[in-house]
Amino acid sequence: MFTLRARYVFPVCAPPICGGTVSIEGQRVIAVGSVPAGGPVHDLGDAAILPGLVNAHTHLEFSRLEAPLGNPGIGFAYWLQRVIDYRTSFPPDEGAIRQGIDQSVASGTTLLGEIAQGSASHEAFHAGPIRATVFLELIGPTGQRAEEVLQLAQDFLRGASSCGGQSQPAAQKACFTPTIATNFRRGLSPHSPYSVRWELLPKLVALSAEAEVPLAIHLAESREEIEFLATGRGPLREFLRQRGAWEAGIAPIGARPLDYLHVLAQAHRTLVIHGNYLDEEEIAFVAAHRQKMAVVYCPRSHSFFQHARYRLGEMAQAGVLIALGSDSRASTTDLSMLAEMQHAAQQHPDVPPQQILAMATINGARALGWMHLCGSLEPGKLADLVAVALPARCPDDPHELLMSGDLPILAVYCGGLPVSATDILSRPGG
Repeated sequence: MFTLRARYVFPVCAPPICGGTVSIEGQRVIAVGSVPAGGPVHDLGDAAILPGLVNAHTHLEFSRLEAPLGNPGIGFAYWLQRVIDYRTSFPPDEGAIRQGIDQSVASGTTLLGEIAQGSASHEAFHAGPIRATVFLELIGPTGQRAEEVLQLAQDFLRGASSCGGQSQPAAQKACFTPTIATNFRRGLSPHSPYSVRWELLPKLVALSAEAEVPLAIHLAESREEIEFLATGRGPLREFLRQRGAWEAGIAPIGARPLDYLHVLAQAHRTLVIHGNYLDEEEIAFVAAHRQKMAVVYCPRSHSFFQHARYRLGEMAQAGVLIALGSDSRASTTDLSMLAEMQHAAQQHPDVPPQQILAMATINGARALGWMHLCGSLEPGKLADLVAVALPARCPDDPHELLMSGDLPILAVYCGGLPVSATDILSRPGG
């Protein structure tokens, strides 16, 4: 057993504790409060202890990029072509994923919602040190490809060897969603309404429900997507045509994101990625289904594309479960969730900072299905946490200390073990 003390502890599930302590035994938090529960005490001084940050949406395959693809304000279809070009030149591999994991740990993230192509991602996460729900990216715009994608999804959830691992019977759901602490779980990601045929979506939703795994979909992401759904035309149709992937019937003409939300509500759990152009009725629908539906806002990616103002305040007021994500280094400069929190706070001064912290911790854990293990500091949960240096000022609300400035990471713990730390925290109890 050992105890960490800091100027502030932010349990997230409770108010901040000035001079707070977090006591850890084995992999678990055993006490959070003002008095150590026992063992050596490490005083971090002018610092904050937070739950490990949760990046609810990212694509680690792009972690080697030094700058986003294209310039700010780039048209979405043009950016997609750059993504395809990059993947052609640099196919996803385990090295890129591991580099992204290292970057995530260094910035205080301990749980990821990773969108993956092939087996590189989940193989990297099996070795640790942090946790992830890995969503297999599924793209099936044509009838023939849709059948292949459905089989691919089934094989992935069964742990078939083509996706890494040995084949397991479909009925063994425990191998998909373990009830004990593990580093890696599986999910499905039908990519988007313009890349997954309408008739394929309910089949993937049914598979999500049967296997009890979450589903993530890029929805209401761009103006071009809204145009494509409404008319069947526009830059995204041309993008598909140029790639030989256009086939009538990808989406019903006159559709809108709400039509997709009605289908997605039948999944085991759904992450609506981005949601940049959800309207009032769609926001109300997601809020009404918050027990198993969340929106993942990617603040800096949103600004990179210069989308219309994000309706974060309206979503929060409506009761939408909102998590934060970084998207990828194809549209952001790094994978820092602290930077995402700070950018969200700057863009949305009407949203209280404690809500933004929740979006990057407990809300993300809930959206990914890890809330019983991660996302807050409370007895019985895994000791996944991050310590950050704080500025010297003393605002009325301590949460404001987290929302601006460069906050150096002092330590990151996952399951009670340091995975990134200063010398003083190089070992538990040492």
